Amino acid sequence: MAHRLTVLLLLLIALSSSLAVTPSGVRVGEGVMADHLEKRVAPAYPPLAKQAHIQGKVVLEVRISKSGDVLRLQLISGHPMLAPAAVEAVKQWKYTPFLLNGDPVEVETNVMVNFTLSDKPAAGNVAGDHPGDIPVGEPVPPRPAVPQRVRVSSSVMQGLIVTKVQPQYPSDAARIQGMVVLKAIIDKEGNVSNLQLISGHPLLAPAAIEAVKQWKYKPFELNGTPVEVETQVQVNFTLAN
Repeated sequence: MAHRLTVLLLLLIALSSSLAVTPSGVRVGEGVMADHLEKRVAPAYPPLAKQAHIQGKVVLEVRISKSGDVLRLQLISGHPMLAPAAVEAVKQWKYTPFLLNGDPVEVETNVMVNFTLSDKPAAGNVAGDHPGDIPVGEPVPPRPAVPQRVRVSSSVMQGLIVTKVQPQYPSDAARIQGMVVLKAIIDKEGNVSNLQLISGHPLLAPAAIEAVKQWKYKPFELNGTPVEVETQVQVNFTLAN
């Protein structure tokens, strides 16, 4: 249970250039998915909202299928007179498939639609009764298409291990058993470049670190590009009866 709560917490702590990866899909930053947007349908400005001079941003949580279609939408924030138009438009958007190690995966991301009334025509895609009424909101300002490092769950990385060196049980550990948890940075070539102790008995931790730093992983790829990975490694020390 504690491990599941940790994974959920990691998914929520998303930096601007990072994403979280789980066996069921990935959580991707808005800027990354903006570069995958293939078809954008502009929202129509609701007439009543226009008459009332209501403006603002509508933020949606979006689930995108392996083929790039919008599977479902959930309103995070936004004026109730603007939200339905944003939802109706975004559910028609189309993305290029997001690849994880060469395979398409489902994606969760946020989309921001900005409704702005203006007397001057706006450049780019617009919506409303007259051109320039509403600039279609970009999810976020442009960011790199592939982040420098991603946070990946230990269960996903477990399947990418090529070489796994078993730790030597410390002779001075006597009858001590338990789990050592390490924070690991895996470089683009799949080598363990950095390890930090999170928890574990001090007599067991050195042996775990010495073993894990020799592990080798298959390079982790996003859209065909190898990236660094931040993950956790668990080493369990158990004495046979």
